[in-house]
Parts: sequence; structure tokens; C-alpha cells
Amino acid sequence: MQRLTASTLHAVPADIRRPCYDRERLAVGMAHIGVGAFHRCHQADYTDDMLEARFGPWGVVGINLHPPRLAGPLGAQDGLYTRTLREGGRAETRVIGSIRRVIDAQDAAGAEAAIAALASPAVRAVTMTVTEKGYCHVPASGALDWSNPQLCRDRDGAGVPGTVLGLLAAAFERRRAAGAPGLTVISCDNVPANGALLHAVLAAFLDVRSPPLAAWMEVHVAFPSTMVDRIAPAPTEADRAFAAERTGLIDEAAVVGEPFRQWVIDDRFIAERPPWDLAGAQFVADVTPYELIKMRVLNAAQSTLSHLGAILGHDFSFEAASDPLLSALTRRMLERETATTLPDVPGMAADAYIATSMARIANPAIRHRCHQIGTDGSQKIVQRLVNPLRERLAAGHAPGLLALAVASWLAYALCGARRFGARWVPDDPLAPRVVALGEEAGGDFEALARALLGIGAIFGTDLAASPACAAIARHLEGLLSVDPRSYLAGVAHG
Repeated sequence: MQRLTASTLHAVPADIRRPCYDRERLAVGMAHIGVGAFHRCHQADYTDDMLEARFGPWGVVGINLHPPRLAGPLGAQDGLYTRTLREGGRAETRVIGSIRRVIDAQDAAGAEAAIAALASPAVRAVTMTVTEKGYCHVPASGALDWSNPQLCRDRDGAGVPGTVLGLLAAAFERRRAAGAPGLTVISCDNVPANGALLHAVLAAFLDVRSPPLAAWMEVHVAFPSTMVDRIAPAPTEADRAFAAERTGLIDEAAVVGEPFRQWVIDDRFIAERPPWDLAGAQFVADVTPYELIKMRVLNAAQSTLSHLGAILGHDFSFEAASDPLLSALTRRMLERETATTLPDVPGMAADAYIATSMARIANPAIRHRCHQIGTDGSQKIVQRLVNPLRERLAAGHAPGLLALAVASWLAYALCGARRFGARWVPDDPLAPRVVALGEEAGGDFEALARALLGIGAIFGTDLAASPACAAIARHLEGLLSVDPRSYLAGVAHG
């Protein structure tokens, strides 16, 4: 079987949508850092639609700072790949052509190519999906985490950049030296006020590395915040096999996602903005209320269902969302507690958004592993669960089911401790600390909860002495018992 490439594109069946613009004339005008499944299923998809609506110099050069390496698979396919949307038994496949080339920046040659691409005057916008931990910050405070050795090496300009801050700093230095035009850098990660956060951590980083460059950045670089939404799990061999069967061609970069998508962007660009609104994206004056609703409803539900689902033995989030007990608990939390912390946004009424979100997670065609969603939970739960809990407590409310949701992540991480069965190794930068506290603890769950809530990088300094501590201790004891389902059933009927 041949591979999907520009020269074999004609062999794709006629009922599969493919780029209808002239890719040979598509000049690079954007870069994207972190060319994972989500980017290929979301921003690159929007860009493909945009190019079909209005052709322009908005081709994308992709940059990967960390494995997996994608320059080989996507390079061999001339940047082409398939995107399949699944819902129930339905599947719609198209070929995406907006990515022109991909650079793996893990070695000196790759890093130089990435810096040169980002410094090119033709590049006017940079999008990025580097996950929450890519910002090298402490989630509870937003301060830079200088315990990160890669960040320290990048601060000193030593060797190949290992962080997105080091990579952008090197590109900014080159743009400043060349007198290149202004640049807009657009975070597409699930962190609160992602543009403001990126601006803040870069400013703090450059204040140490190069104060003149920090001053240049304030004039020549814009950082709009965004809200991005589409469930796109890590692709599997079955997904690649489906793409090959559907197209008759090998596609090593195939991705799968749900039909729903949304992109809301602060309208603050320093140069010409890509006309993503032609593809359905929204440019707004303030993205904050949109991102707050999405993170506290959809993302909070994903985290809660996945942590509890893993503890109860579910492999996939759709299984957890289809579990009547877990679904009822999560929906009740969202409707009775989280909804009281949400702003009013036209078109995003809380009840309807909650119902839609739960239905999306329960889509059996999207096989999103609970452990994948659980990855780096310490970087996610602050905005999804801890902050709404904190707000409810400040308003005089009882801890409620939000405390159960926070406890679900702690219990999920504690399942890595021998004392609690060592069921899996949590993939999280703060998991070793949680596991160590679990190993040290005796049978006093209140003491364990106080110690865990004392991890300031996640919980700040207020929760360990709050009413949430006793509730979380009770939930930990139940979730880590031999029969967590019975415990949760008791909570549901309590």
C-alpha cells in the first residue's frame, strides 16, 4: 500500500474531502509549537477551512519540542494527513493540508531550524499546544518554577532549548536583531487566561535572561488568550488502520476526534490576523467567561469521571460517563455547585452546556483513556476543580461534591503508592510527592488530607485549614477502600 502524499492524493476516494486550494502556492505564514493530535484535529482543521474560504499565505510550519518525533511521518506525507470525526456509528474523514512542514527541535540542527522558522519575517502568528506543564509555572501561584532544570539551562542560554520559553526567547532575539515585524503568539492550552499566563511567564523569564529583550517583547509581541474545544484522544493503531482502509493509503499521522469544535480568541493581534472567523472561530473582546465555563464544566467533568472511572476499573472516559453512578454524581456536582460559579455567556447557558458536555464525553466512538486524561492532573485541577471549590467555600457553602472531585485526583495519584496497592504509576510531575505522603501516612486520613492539601503548588495555603479538609479525608478513605463503588453509592444517596 502506498503512503498518503501530494503525489498520491489523487488516489483518495472522491467522497473524501481534500484540500481544494493550491498547496503548491501555499506559503508559510504561521508556526505551531506542539504538533500533537489536538492541534491536527483542531487548529489545523480550522486553518484548512479558512484557506478554502479565502486562500492566503497562512500555511503552517509545525515545531515539536518533545517526542514523539513527527517530522518523519508528516514529512514523508508532505504534511498531509487524515482527520476523522466520529459520533456513534458515524465517521467523516477528510484530508488536511494546512501543515506545510514539521521540525523536530530536540537536537541542535532541529533547534536551529525551529528558531529560524519562528524568526522568519513571513511568520506573523504562532499558535501553541504544549500542555499545562509546558509553561514551567507553579499552578497555584503562576510563578516560574525555577526547580525545573531545563528552565534554568534555557535561562542561561546553554545548549538546545528544552522549554517553550527558551525556544521563544531565542526566536525573539533573532527577530529583534533582524528588525522583523511584530508577532502574535496564541496559546491554545487549557490554562486560565492562557495568553496572559504566557505573557507573564515569558516576561519573568526574559527579565532574568535578557531585560532588553523583555522590553522589546512588550512592544513587538501580542499574547491573546483563547478557548479551544474538541475532544481528540491520542490516535491508536486502529485509527491508523481505519484511515488506511478508508483512503487506500498509509497515513501514520491520522487523527480522530468528535464533530463538536469551538475556538474563541481575544481580538488582540499585533499584525494581520488569520481570518479564522471564516471557518467559524469567534474573535471577542474578552475570552475569559468562555474559557471559565469550558474548564469548569467540560474539563472538570472529564477529570472527575476519568479519575473516578480509573479507580472503579473503567478504561475509557466514555465508559465512566455511561456509568449511572459516576454520571449522576458528576452531573449533580455541575448543576448544583459548579453552575453557581459560572458567568452568563450568550449561547452557553449552564444547563444546556452541562447536558451537551456530558453527552460528548459519553460518545462511545471517542475512546479517550482515563489515564490519558489523568496525565498531569496536578497542572489541571486548580482551574477545573480547586478554584470553584474555593469560591463555594468563600460564599459560605459546604464542600459538597467538588470536594469529592478534588479527592478523586488525590486518590488517583495515591493509587501509585504501595500502601494503596500500587495499581499504576501516575504520570504527573507532583505525583512522587503525593505518593511519598501516602507511603508515610498511617491510618489517619485527616492527617493525610492535611498533608496533601499542604502542597502549596496545587492548593495554595488556605484549603488545609478549611472545611474541605475533613470532607476530602472522608472521601479519600472511601475511595481507597476495598469497595469504592459502595462508598460512592452512599455519597450519591446521602
